[in-house]
Amino acid sequence: MKPHPRNARIKGDPFVPNRFIFGDAVDDKGLEPYEYIVHTEAPAFICRLVGNDNMPFAGREAEGFASAVLYDEAENITHYVCNSGLRMFDFNFMEEPPTAAALQRICDEAMALYERLNKAYAEREANPMQREMRVIPTEPLPPAERQAAIVGLMDKAREALAEPMARMQLTAAVQQVLMGGDQAVFTEAQLGLLAEAPVRELLVETARGAIARPEVVRPDGSFASFELWALPLAFSRAKGGVWWHYPLMERVEVALADALEVPEKSILWVSPTIFTLDMLNERACQSLVHLAPIMDAGCDFAPADPEASRATFEAADQTPDAQLVLAWIPFLAERGVLGHEQVRKLSRKALDAAMPLVQQAISREMEYGEAELFAPLPIWDALEAGVRAWNRKRLGLTVAIAASSLASLRELEAVAEYQPELQGYDVALRRSQSKEIIARTPWLVVPDVASDRQACWQDLVDCMQEAGIALSEQQTRWH
Repeated sequence: MKPHPRNARIKGDPFVPNRFIFGDAVDDKGLEPYEYIVHTEAPAFICRLVGNDNMPFAGREAEGFASAVLYDEAENITHYVCNSGLRMFDFNFMEEPPTAAALQRICDEAMALYERLNKAYAEREANPMQREMRVIPTEPLPPAERQAAIVGLMDKAREALAEPMARMQLTAAVQQVLMGGDQAVFTEAQLGLLAEAPVRELLVETARGAIARPEVVRPDGSFASFELWALPLAFSRAKGGVWWHYPLMERVEVALADALEVPEKSILWVSPTIFTLDMLNERACQSLVHLAPIMDAGCDFAPADPEASRATFEAADQTPDAQLVLAWIPFLAERGVLGHEQVRKLSRKALDAAMPLVQQAISREMEYGEAELFAPLPIWDALEAGVRAWNRKRLGLTVAIAASSLASLRELEAVAEYQPELQGYDVALRRSQSKEIIARTPWLVVPDVASDRQACWQDLVDCMQEAGIALSEQQTRWH
């Protein structure tokens, strides 16, 4: 393209506009209380349109569509009315005005098109436009490259602890590793530093910070700083499988932002992809690092190929398999917009506003039984709070069932065995001095980039002490 000469007549061959154009307008007081219709063909005109109109005319009560062109002598103005409750007025013609019959035919066509437009709006509202799904990389590195990456990350962590100026390099290295497709690099690096507690702690906290407080570099070179929060969600299902993508979840954004009193021009984006406990444990929460750049690009996060995942879910959905599911609805907030005390005070209001929309979003894609939504928290607090509440709730129900046949809880004892495939402890409840198992319940480890099994065990010990139930640990037998 080239600049248009200032004194030359405008050139070009534009596309012919639509015959009818509907739209709103604003004045110095804000949005005007009516819409406008532009008729672009002869006779070209602009007029105003209002709804919920009850101006009397002969066809107002007709069963089928009826309309009329009326003239108000007192106001010297022409009106078009119809029994759909719409009225057009203030006709401004660009050329010779048509006859009343010709205007009525044009307006009838406009009303038919307006009805189609409203149906299209309703359909778009019910079926929001699908955004691009971005699948995260999951391809492991060759063994030699993986080992070199692990050693390099460990060395950078040691260097960063010794020289604080090197911590920026560690942050960049951790970000690069987490964004890569091989989750084993970070996991093996932090496990390799178990004997060097301060170094390992620095490495783990750097990774947790990269996920909780992401920085996004945009194509234009600008930076965007976010904080990752989440709403813990628990629900029941009578069938197998759990789906993870809910397009209608985007409706939660406005309700949640209003409830949390987020400033109008600040960012709060709710992820349509929820994260189940299994999804988080599968990649040690490392997938969360992809959320900010994907959502900032206007896309949706996909943990795996959406079509293949949907086919797998639909197959599992055909089988009866009662299950309780713990998941999280992540959302990004512009950094500094949400204060912890502010969110705590407004959490009940936020839950009341979000819950109906969350239920609507889930039921659109998947059948479920009952659902419970928990207060929004920063991501790591949300993961811990969700799992701790989940563990206690399930344990409480199981203990109540087991104790129903006993005189008191003191007759009950618990034996816990760590199950790696469960990512937690299998807690067996039995009568004291008896080997007969009355009931079982899981006690899950809080998902993290470096899960703390010892903290999980201590939490179980404290809970059992509060309940007055003796607890012992059974070591896992591998043979």
